[in-house]
Amino acid sequence: MQSQPSRPRTAKDNLDLTPPEEIRGRRIRLFIFLGVVAACALGVVIYFAAPPIGGAIKGWQSRRLARQAFALIEQKKWSEASAKARDAYLLRPTEPESWRAFARLASRTSQNAAALEWWKKLDDEHRLTIQDRRDYAAAALFAGNLAVAAAQVDVLLSQKGGPAPLDLLLAAQLAARHQDGVLALDYTQRVTTDPRAKPNELLAGAVLVLSMTKTNSPPYSKAWESIEKLARDSTNPASLDALVFLAHQQSQAPSGLTGEETPFSLRSRIAPPPATTMGPVEVANALEKHHDARPYHQLLALGLRAQHDPALASQYVADAVERFGGGDDETLAALAAWLNSVGRADKTLQVLPLDRALQRQDLYLRYIDALAALERWNDIKALLSSERFPLEPVLQHMLLAVARTRLGEATAATNEWQRALEAANTAEKLLALATYAEQNQASDVADRAYSEAIRLAPKNRGAYAGRLRLALASGRTAEAQTMTEEIVKIWPDDAEARNQDDYLRLLLGASGVQAEAAERQAQILVDREPFNWSARATLGLARLRLGRAADALAVFRNVRVTGAEAPGVLAVRAAILAVTGYEEGARGDARNLGAEHLLPEERALIAPLLQ
Repeated sequence: MQSQPSRPRTAKDNLDLTPPEEIRGRRIRLFIFLGVVAACALGVVIYFAAPPIGGAIKGWQSRRLARQAFALIEQKKWSEASAKARDAYLLRPTEPESWRAFARLASRTSQNAAALEWWKKLDDEHRLTIQDRRDYAAAALFAGNLAVAAAQVDVLLSQKGGPAPLDLLLAAQLAARHQDGVLALDYTQRVTTDPRAKPNELLAGAVLVLSMTKTNSPPYSKAWESIEKLARDSTNPASLDALVFLAHQQSQAPSGLTGEETPFSLRSRIAPPPATTMGPVEVANALEKHHDARPYHQLLALGLRAQHDPALASQYVADAVERFGGGDDETLAALAAWLNSVGRADKTLQVLPLDRALQRQDLYLRYIDALAALERWNDIKALLSSERFPLEPVLQHMLLAVARTRLGEATAATNEWQRALEAANTAEKLLALATYAEQNQASDVADRAYSEAIRLAPKNRGAYAGRLRLALASGRTAEAQTMTEEIVKIWPDDAEARNQDDYLRLLLGASGVQAEAAERQAQILVDREPFNWSARATLGLARLRLGRAADALAVFRNVRVTGAEAPGVLAVRAAILAVTGYEEGARGDARNLGAEHLLPEERALIAPLLQ
């Protein structure tokens, strides 16, 4: 049998004959291809992921800087806190924590207009915390924006777990601004009986009660007792503030001590002191012995002793100069301010020579105050014009304007005011300029500054309030009504502003449909705030314009005059009494109002009663 050839078999040990160089080249090409693919994928990932990652990093850094700003604010290191807040904002302008840093800083440094803008940004983003709402409400109250304050207070009062004492205190302040004394006293009573209330909240509540009640009333006496109790307890954190309050209330400066306020002083006179069992000597002793007392408090104590014993006033002044004249800059600034306030500006110039005053702005301004008190206007003009100390241009020209006014240089003073206006490039500077001009009877300058502030910050409530105040003070009722109309357009929820607008319209002769609308709005406000005399005046005047004198009289039937009412309100009441048969009482009220400041239209209401 013939054998068949076997099938060829591949040898298992047959080696690949591809050269090693080619194999290595293939591997390198594969590695490069895979690397390019990976790089492209990574590039795509980085392209889409880098911005969010970078934003997250910037957001974290911004929040960290904001937290540092919060800590500095609590330490009252305002300049450092401002720098941290600014860095946080510049790092990420959309970071809410940076807004919060600016808002809190502005609130704590009384820059209320700026604070309101920052708090509103947070509110629009629904980022307000309970503490934020407290600061927001406080800033709105200070700025006079009661509608915003009311919205925040409502949230605070309705929070889960009930309102804190500070929330009740804010509610009391709001009620007081609405002239609802009963509600305000109720809130303050709740504060004083709340075991969680802090000493400074108890002090603020007591001071608020004093501002709303008569000196012979039980609530007034009780409030004074609580302030004195705080003052006597040196271990209480609020004791020093209570002592300062009592000292100021008793500072009826005797003729031998207190001079006229200088034109450069921004402080107002202290109200006459009420009757109190803690006399000036006891307050002075407590101030001097207090463990936290600083030179300012020691000087305040010396002032009380001089008030108590005027014969030794010169000796007390000499003691103050001897004790504090060689102190550091802060001590010397306090001493100079005290000497100026007690009419001893000549002593200020002795303890504060010009070379020393040129070292710091606060010393420099106290030196100028002393020159002003001594009426050395030429010296002030020469010093400020020499620019030996680099003052803020707005401040320099403001001071020069007053000095030139006192020297009778009317044209030069006008030029200085104009330079101050040109240098004021922010709303805050313009408001400061307007306030200072208003205090120094430069009403036209103040009005221009307020107007410019409105142009730069259209929702700056303080500027609108300033223009309105100027118009009312000068008796320009039509212009004042134009201002209230603008305010209502911007803040339509502000019931007080709407009521004032309606009142001014009625004074200017509004009747018919406008009077009916004013009556409806005023009735709502009176129902909500029964002790709001401004609302009652609007309601009564609206009914008088509508020919319903009896209904107008009913508005004032069950309310008592407390002495805190505005003169214009009482003029409306007198006019209503006169046309409803109570002419004798109306004439008595009109005679009492004769010397009060009234708008021309308000005075016209009582003119027949003065004949």
